[in-house]
Amino acid sequence: MKHFFLLFFTCLCTTFLHAQGGRVVSGIVLDSTKVSVIAASIKLTSPKDTLFTRSDVDGKYSFRNVKSSQFVLSVTSLGYKSFSQHFQFPETTTPLKLSTIVLKVESNVLNTVNISGVTPITVKEDTIEYSAKDFPVRENSVVEDVLKKLPGIEVDKDGNVTTQGKSVTRVRVNGKDFFDGDLKTATQNLPADIIENIQIIDDYGDQANASGIRDGDPDKILNITISPSKNKGMIANGVAGGGNDNRYIVSGMGRFMNNDEQLSMMLNLNNTNANLFDFAGGGNQRGGRYRGSGGGRDGNTGGITNAQAGGFDYRKDVSKKITLFGSYRVSSSDNNAITDRYTETTTGGQAITTTQKSNTNSDNLNQGINLNMEYKIDSLNYLKVAPSINLSTNKNDGVSFKQIQELVRQDQNTVSSNDASSPAYGADILYNKRFRKQGRNLSLSYSFNKSYNKNDQDISDEFNFYDTGGIIVADADSSSRRLINTDNERLSNQLNVTYSEPLGVYSRLDFSYRYSRTENDNSKITDLADVNGAYFRSDSLSNIFNYSFTTNRFGLSYRYDRNKLYNFSIGMAAQPTTLKGYSETNHVSAGKTGFNVFPTVRFSYNFARTVSLKINYSGESSEPSFEQIQPVVDLSNPQSPVIGNPNLKSALNQNINIEYNNTDAQTGAYFSAGARGNITSDRIINNTVRIREPIINGTDTTYNLIQERRFLNEDGYYASNVYYRWSKPFMDTKYRLQIGGTVNYTNDVSYVDNEKNIGKNWTFSQNARLQINPNENIDITPGASYRYGFVNYSLPNSIDSKNSTLSLDLNAKIYVFSTWILGLDGSKSINSGFRDVNANPLVINSYLEKQLFNRKGRLRLQGYDLLNQAATVSSTQGDNGYSVSNTNRLTRYFMLTFAYRFNKFAGRTQNNRGDMPPGGGERREGGFNHGGGGGGGPQGRDQ
Repeated sequence: MKHFFLLFFTCLCTTFLHAQGGRVVSGIVLDSTKVSVIAASIKLTSPKDTLFTRSDVDGKYSFRNVKSSQFVLSVTSLGYKSFSQHFQFPETTTPLKLSTIVLKVESNVLNTVNISGVTPITVKEDTIEYSAKDFPVRENSVVEDVLKKLPGIEVDKDGNVTTQGKSVTRVRVNGKDFFDGDLKTATQNLPADIIENIQIIDDYGDQANASGIRDGDPDKILNITISPSKNKGMIANGVAGGGNDNRYIVSGMGRFMNNDEQLSMMLNLNNTNANLFDFAGGGNQRGGRYRGSGGGRDGNTGGITNAQAGGFDYRKDVSKKITLFGSYRVSSSDNNAITDRYTETTTGGQAITTTQKSNTNSDNLNQGINLNMEYKIDSLNYLKVAPSINLSTNKNDGVSFKQIQELVRQDQNTVSSNDASSPAYGADILYNKRFRKQGRNLSLSYSFNKSYNKNDQDISDEFNFYDTGGIIVADADSSSRRLINTDNERLSNQLNVTYSEPLGVYSRLDFSYRYSRTENDNSKITDLADVNGAYFRSDSLSNIFNYSFTTNRFGLSYRYDRNKLYNFSIGMAAQPTTLKGYSETNHVSAGKTGFNVFPTVRFSYNFARTVSLKINYSGESSEPSFEQIQPVVDLSNPQSPVIGNPNLKSALNQNINIEYNNTDAQTGAYFSAGARGNITSDRIINNTVRIREPIINGTDTTYNLIQERRFLNEDGYYASNVYYRWSKPFMDTKYRLQIGGTVNYTNDVSYVDNEKNIGKNWTFSQNARLQINPNENIDITPGASYRYGFVNYSLPNSIDSKNSTLSLDLNAKIYVFSTWILGLDGSKSINSGFRDVNANPLVINSYLEKQLFNRKGRLRLQGYDLLNQAATVSSTQGDNGYSVSNTNRLTRYFMLTFAYRFNKFAGRTQNNRGDMPPGGGERREGGFNHGGGGGGGPQGRDQ
């Protein structure tokens, strides 16, 4: 019996050891472009094994309990050559990670299946990526031409880019800022033939990229990845031309690249209202520096502009650890704008109409220096330092005539001059430390900004008053002249600390703290002229007022990240606020404290490589402005004085954002939809108060109508936005239909004559666009859009409004012969409901172009606004009415230009996009081009 149990135990152990003797075999399958192959069939066979699996969304596969140390691995996937290899390893149970398997394209299969129309769009957690080669454009095109073809992305006539209902604010090239993030500088100058991928990224800032802790509402940024074969060489392009009415343009750009070293230079001189640098830094930079104000005008949006701009940026990887970047930009412009404005409001049930005509000349000068050093200390530590200096100056002179009609009429003639300067400097510092324990991370960031704003104004007004019969009241005229000198000094400091502690393989606990303080020293001195023209100080209109706003934000959240398939975080944030102010002139103190608690929620789910859902909820407190809080009267405009409220509290903004993106890999259809909502507690709102000052002259009696603006906190404001975008190619991508729409609703709150007024503002819009590219010689894009909006107010006798705009446009390029191009760009706007404005322009631009020097040069004769009907009309909805304005713009002119583009990469000159045919380009035969996320931070976005 003893020997029986011994034999049984031996057999049992042998069986158990044999069962546990299997090993895990894993690996990854890529194609020749290093893109993961999805759903590849993978089979492992041996005398002891017959196992089968498929690769996942990242091309990964895994076999468990492989018994044999010798086996054959076979891989098959539609569109690729089959792979088979014999492997032999020592007899152990150690997990095996095989070398990467690279599948080669099977051309015969692809020709048979004919799936060349597949649209390569990859959807990641925070990134939508497009393979640029699958959206072919003509040679000598720029990045903007590619963007216009991408589903879900809209580019307007001024080059502004929007996606998923939000504006794209910044641009990067290979994950790094280009000309400090200036969007149009990149999209309108970089050639299309160097692009590999284009990415739209939800950017939460450098600290979030480094730590993985995302907070708040992200910015939309554009990242352009350049093909590795185009990272060594040069790009040079230039254009020069002249036209009637002395119109001219001289513009050029050069970019020199040697892998880890790049130098870009740009020059632009014109009087055609062409785009210049965006000195807002390309949009909002999260936690970023003060960028100054002003800058060039965006396209032909109003006025006539003469502009000059130039700059350069330089980037170099000094070593494997240190990268340096610097940029300098300068622009100057002079603009003449003539504006007609009609405003209709109601106060106390009485309608007030205002017509105004103004003529303003302004000169602007803007300069900016930005530096950046990234130091990858080691694999666990990262440091980034980014100082900046900006200087903006503005001088303008203007005259205006305003007529106000209530029960009586009054006229106001104003002559004004303004001289302002805004120097600023600051720095952003980021340090990130990863610990050896997976998932443990500490991140510190600090930013400070110092700005000075000096503004000297000289304003003269003359008034005429009329009686109820419309007759001017004799000797009741009055005049006012004042000198207003304003000095604002602002210091902002912000410290952010985040810490992540892993709780398991997929979960973490995130701690965050943010300290923010802004200090404002403001001086406003007003001198009034007496009847003899001598000036005297007005104490009642002058003020030295200093205030500060301090917040401490504490956050704690639980984060769960499941291998890029889905992740979520949920937590709470507490934010105490302190607002303090003191008027040295009036000896008036201001001070309020607040304490807000709100949840923080983020959820992201990747259903597949091309489908994602994101939900984000956040909250933030905001401070009142100097205008809203200063406790004195601002008489910059005597008819519209402004009185601040030193007892204002900070407002609490709560935002929710939902986004859904889906791409059908078989049909190339793209669909995105989303919703945004905002609720603001203690919102700072206007209280417009009507004041009638009696004017008595003998037997004639009239009055001076003054509309005074005050401020208070009020609840009840909320806004929502719902949007969708759908796109689908047809007939092997020769045609693509895109449609989209939005619905916006705002429940606005204001006060009129101390009575609460709720404005219910609805806006509906729908657009459609068809891209027609049946062959390489025809490229036509017609489009149409319709917008309808209306506003209803709660107060009786309020001025409700309804208006609509129907826009039709057509963009066409016809290649008549191999080197001749006929182009047409037309738009028709039909406006309805814009009172006192009749502008339904039909604007047609056309050109004839001859390509020269092997298509590297072009000679173009172009006519702008051939029918001379261009107009700039805008409508603004106010607290208790609306305003419509019409501004002059550059109209019909003709220009002859010569342009030349030269690209040279890796020792050879590039005339077009690689091996693309002249009419459009290579169409990739299936697969997805999968690239990296949007850079920033030491480890990229996926941490």
